[in-house]
Amino acid sequence: MKYLYPCTGKISAAGFGEYLEENIKESRRNINLFARELSARFDIPYISLVNSGSSANLAASLAMAEKLRKAGKPLVAAISAFTFPTTVSSLLLAGFRIKMIDVEQNGFNMDPEKLEESIEGVSLIVPTHFLGFPAGMERISETAKKHGCLILQDACETIELRDKSGKQYYTYGDITTWSFYHPHHLSSYGGGAVITLNKEDAMLIDSICHWGRACKCHIDPALCTNPPGPGHQFTYERIGANLEISELNACFGRWQFRSFDEYEKRRTDNYAVLYEALKSKKSIQVFPHPSAGGSMFVFPIKMKSGMTVKEAHKYFSSKGLEIRTLMGGVTNEQKAFSFISDTIYENAHEMAEHTFFVGIHQTITTSCIHEMAKIISEFFE
Repeated sequence: MKYLYPCTGKISAAGFGEYLEENIKESRRNINLFARELSARFDIPYISLVNSGSSANLAASLAMAEKLRKAGKPLVAAISAFTFPTTVSSLLLAGFRIKMIDVEQNGFNMDPEKLEESIEGVSLIVPTHFLGFPAGMERISETAKKHGCLILQDACETIELRDKSGKQYYTYGDITTWSFYHPHHLSSYGGGAVITLNKEDAMLIDSICHWGRACKCHIDPALCTNPPGPGHQFTYERIGANLEISELNACFGRWQFRSFDEYEKRRTDNYAVLYEALKSKKSIQVFPHPSAGGSMFVFPIKMKSGMTVKEAHKYFSSKGLEIRTLMGGVTNEQKAFSFISDTIYENAHEMAEHTFFVGIHQTITTSCIHEMAKIISEFFE
């Protein structure tokens, strides 16, 4: 169905051809430059660019599994009840057993108290900053330190999160993942990133993303300890895959990144318009932009009347307004993951049944955002 007011619009590529001609040169040039530009802008110590957010989660999960095996710990991951499916798939493919943790009441992220209650046997905590709302990383990191757990942050629906002191959220964990899928904050028309805090983890991620090979010459020949010879580039020290971002996608990402601040302002402004227009409606709950952190991906609305998302969808579709569920809802209520647990995660279930979101993408014009607010407001008068 074609919507008048979709969740995300089409990203224009006008002008990219000229930029591409100027910047496609030697092999891996744009990959290296894109990584440096992101590192400089967001003060990132180590970043590995991959071909999607899902690939970022796969590389991170495989790295965490290797680290935990070396430490002699079981592969048990605690995930939020709201988690993107490939985050779960990546953990399962890496050999983890899954424990699900309910979200906070009237919230979208892992409940730190429920995590503490279920922490026994867990070696990896995987908080998801769902819809761009920051998870309670201060308490989660305290729990991780107390119980000797590693942390993998799925931040694919965000791009920059800072706490009240200005501290970057990626510093609360061991590995953090981003996505550059086109509806997200920064598009490379397919891409993602894995953020690590030390060289050892960065080298591990790089190896996993390059077939599991031992050679490091593409990073720095001085770092490469693999013996010379005809098999130098074909020596594999671990299970891996070909996950690196393409040179073309990295070039597009660099081109988009030039407008990043402008795009983020549009998203923030769009969120503010919807919030101001709808915050007084008694039959719905809307969520203020977090005072600290917050990298808002979409605009969620919870219906207090008992109406379900499916019922609301019928009306809004007739008005040309696209609404979506919370990424498919509770993870174990999806057919693919029903084997994980038969528990009803009450807070997540309640949110999933009665909460939908609309778009705030930078391609959505201000006039469209106001019209969306009007349609929603009239329905919930």
